[in-house]
Amino acid sequence: MRLGLVVNPVAGMGGSVGLKGTDGELLYEALRKGARPVAPVRVERFLRSLVEKGFQGVVVAANSSMGCEYLTSFSGELRYECLSIPAPGKTETSRDDTLLAVSELVKLGVDLIVFVGGDGTARDVLEGSGLRAPVLGVPSGVKMYSGVFAASPEIAAEVVMRFAGGEAGLEYVEVADVDESVLKDDVLSVRVYGYAATPVAEGYIVPSKEFASGSEEDKWGIAKYFVEEFMRDDTLYLLGPGTTTKAIADLLGVRKTLLGVDAIYGKTLAGLDLSESEVLNLIKRYERAAIVVSVIGRQGYVFGRGNQQFSADVLRRVGRQNIYVLSTAAKLSEIKYLLIDAGDPDLETALSGYWRVITGYGEETVKLVLPACCLDKYLGVKSSPHLSSPG
Repeated sequence: MRLGLVVNPVAGMGGSVGLKGTDGELLYEALRKGARPVAPVRVERFLRSLVEKGFQGVVVAANSSMGCEYLTSFSGELRYECLSIPAPGKTETSRDDTLLAVSELVKLGVDLIVFVGGDGTARDVLEGSGLRAPVLGVPSGVKMYSGVFAASPEIAAEVVMRFAGGEAGLEYVEVADVDESVLKDDVLSVRVYGYAATPVAEGYIVPSKEFASGSEEDKWGIAKYFVEEFMRDDTLYLLGPGTTTKAIADLLGVRKTLLGVDAIYGKTLAGLDLSESEVLNLIKRYERAAIVVSVIGRQGYVFGRGNQQFSADVLRRVGRQNIYVLSTAAKLSEIKYLLIDAGDPDLETALSGYWRVITGYGEETVKLVLPACCLDKYLGVKSSPHLSSPG
């Protein structure tokens, strides 16, 4: 098997600092705010998992920080070839480099193109490939609304192995993205840009996000129940993005961003559109802290999609016992299990188990929460150590 690899080295950098992406000028704003690279860790986890699963093919990668730079750490474990795109010595890459690299991979006849990035990268890969090769995303963006992404880097490696062995069929799935130019105004505008062929193994590829599920009355009932039964005046509440959590702030008459993380203490506003470092500072300031998040429709994520301000460090400090999950019953009925992608496999595993979910006024249920890193272990599917190539 010849596996193409393209990495967006700046993907996901805006998440922890409270930005909603890294396209255009947002990258420079993320850098000014002290954002740290996310993609290098993600691609290294993907490649390490390929090695552990016994991948026997050849990885054909974009040059330098867009691919080959990471493969040098696996010399002797993975066979690989490097493109001359981007040009050697080029330090700042762009979408044009992605388009060129993907186009070259198609010309070379790779069996599958794996990219590391978010929805913006997915759009570029779709444009560059022109549906001439199947694609698979390793999630590394701030938001991943498209249906081309595996649940985690490790699961992406599992899907590659299954595809190589003829055990994963191809399906056409949505490639969607938000208009980042209006995100600063707290406006969520999403459109489908096209459809990409993606290898699909049941439970391993996350479907595209659902943008509406459950009535406003359902969300209002959840908010009213949470405020009456769970809110304490001596606790700092960190509200994640979404219309369900926003209903809590609306009920209290407190301002809340639709797409950001905000804080309430004593039923008054304590912080608006917070970054990870601001969240950590507030946790240090207040004796008690709790996190309130809603479930992403169809995808099932509670952490790791659009709320990266709730980092592994934040989750450890708050503790599972102080995390509240909200979801309308309609949304939850379409999801088999919930997922955590915190960027820390050990923490994800420690947090897994059955969680209580508030679904209405006076209504609660329990739902299984699984670690995105290790989903294959929980679903009971293992790779053969040496799957054969499809050609």
